[in-house]
Amino acid sequence: MTGRLRPGTTPPARSFAASAPRGYRLRQWLKILAVYSAIVAALAFFLFPYFWMVASSFKSPGDVTAYPPVWLFAPTLENFRELIGDMGALSALRNSLIVVGVSTCLALIFGSMAAYALARFKIKGKEAIALEILMVRMLPPIVSVIPLFLLARQFGLFDTYWILIAIYTLMGLPFVVWVMRVFIQEIPRSVEEAARVDGCTRLQVLFRISLPLMLPGLAATVVIIFMFAWNEYLFATMLTSSAAKTLPVVAANTVKPRGIAWGVASAAGVLMSVPVVVLALMAQRYLVRGLTFGVVKG
Repeated sequence: MTGRLRPGTTPPARSFAASAPRGYRLRQWLKILAVYSAIVAALAFFLFPYFWMVASSFKSPGDVTAYPPVWLFAPTLENFRELIGDMGALSALRNSLIVVGVSTCLALIFGSMAAYALARFKIKGKEAIALEILMVRMLPPIVSVIPLFLLARQFGLFDTYWILIAIYTLMGLPFVVWVMRVFIQEIPRSVEEAARVDGCTRLQVLFRISLPLMLPGLAATVVIIFMFAWNEYLFATMLTSSAAKTLPVVAANTVKPRGIAWGVASAAGVLMSVPVVVLALMAQRYLVRGLTFGVVKG
């Protein structure tokens, strides 16, 4: 008969969620709600300054300095017109892209090769060599800016791309060497030895075997050293005048003797953040793996 169980049979097991007491299910839902509320609050806390900067870049000078703050306003491009037309932000953006792009590539190439040598080859005193490379990054920039200024004037490199490219490459090398050395050490030697047995040279092993396995580390390293060089201000303002002036120098010019042009400064901040955001979005598939590579060993 329907609705009755045969003798010796057991009733079907209900799901845990259905059999759990109502109070337990309510506590679980409250925990999930609390977690998502904390995530939303954290995102709002970190993203609100960027939102306010973007909103301020489209406000008129009166709306930017209004108190209480103006939330509903008529957007204007006057701040971007002043930044690009009067302050030459586009040429500075081009200079920044050239200088930072070339220096990042050079630091990544030479730093990865140095890290590979320190991680794989038997070099006498390689720990001391790695420490000496790191000490270059420990040198305060303000200590070296005057000697570099004198050298730049002596050799005709003042207000050129080359002096900034050389400095930014030198500043990025220690970070690349120390980070990529750890990533290379995590790659099993057996993989490279198998490639050597198959007839690959050492350079072929590096570029065909090791580098593809190091892509997560390379992506994370590129984003970090790019941001360091992109935001650098001291050398850019001391070693350039007009031809090689970078975007941070233009952004600093929004600070006037009588006050700060908040709308133009916000527009400069938006313009400076765009390349970094684009680079991070392009490398996001590798970033999480790159930043957590080697944390768990199985």
